[in-house]
Amino acid sequence: MNRLINAAITGVLLLLLAGCGTLSARADPSRFFTLSPLPQSEDPATKSGSTSPGISLGIGPIRFPGYLDRQEIVTRAAPNRIDLSENDRWAEPLEANFARTLSQNLSSLLQTERLMFYPWELNRRPTYQVEVEVLRFEANAAGDVQLSARWAVSDVNKKTPLSKESRLARPVKVKSTEASVAALSEALGDLSREIADAVRNIDGQRK
Repeated sequence: MNRLINAAITGVLLLLLAGCGTLSARADPSRFFTLSPLPQSEDPATKSGSTSPGISLGIGPIRFPGYLDRQEIVTRAAPNRIDLSENDRWAEPLEANFARTLSQNLSSLLQTERLMFYPWELNRRPTYQVEVEVLRFEANAAGDVQLSARWAVSDVNKKTPLSKESRLARPVKVKSTEASVAALSEALGDLSREIADAVRNIDGQRK
């Protein structure tokens, strides 16, 4: 009888141990990504010397569509369908990451450290303001990334904006999230160059 009781107790203990093993914590498969700015060596402003070193630039507002306002990285699977990655995430809100990377690019391209983010204090207004409305910013099933955005550069004092819409694409060299994020960073670099050129043109007309 004692043997049966001992065997039963042993069996229960083994089941409990097996249950604990099954319920033990598993490694989190999530991976986190950020956009990267243009390399410092890629600086046409330094080569041409055409930009005023005292330029003051305000970044924002920057607006994103609701479907991109999420931590999961989005892929456009079809014109009217998007897929959300199960494991790949943005390390911070994409709007904030986009704004900071854009500011780093413009700081490098325009050779200025005088940048501020919207909203700014009334007594610290910048000379020029950059506003961006992002319409699309994701990889697609065709193997490239797309950045579509309406943007404007304005002289804060004159309130005469130069408005444009950019539709940019970059190929994804390898089918992976790393390659897609790298291509998105390159597309943002292309947009940054267009905006920097617009700032230079307005600044040249102002003098």
